[in-house]
Amino acid sequence: MIPDWAVIIPDVTLLQGVLWIVAVVVLIGVVIKLWPFISNAVAIVNALVTLPSMAKQVSSIHHELHPNGGTSMNDSLRRVEAGVKRLDNTSDRLERGVKGLYQKVAALAEEDERLAAADEQLRKDIQDTQPNTKEQ
Repeated sequence: MIPDWAVIIPDVTLLQGVLWIVAVVVLIGVVIKLWPFISNAVAIVNALVTLPSMAKQVSSIHHELHPNGGTSMNDSLRRVEAGVKRLDNTSDRLERGVKGLYQKVAALAEEDERLAAADEQLRKDIQDTQPNTKEQ
């Protein structure tokens, strides 16, 4: 028979209580030692759960990054680049044309000055050939 002081809770002896405490401490120690492995396993399971949605995202990204006949970002980017190149060529042609117009305007301004000087000289020559009306 077990003495009264060895019974902590009815139907549980001191030896059984100590064994339970030792078992709990050992279990906590095992969980602490295995915690990195447990957390890695949980992370792997969580990653595997999200894998199908990630596969859909990768497929969508693949669709956008490869030419497919017009609807992908790759195709859009190629169209934009071609348009920019055309605009660049047009801009170059316009710049050359405007430069040519400035040169023509400068040449016409010089011709205008030359003609104005010739006109002034002709007017002076004509005036010199007119009889002097004040003397008469």
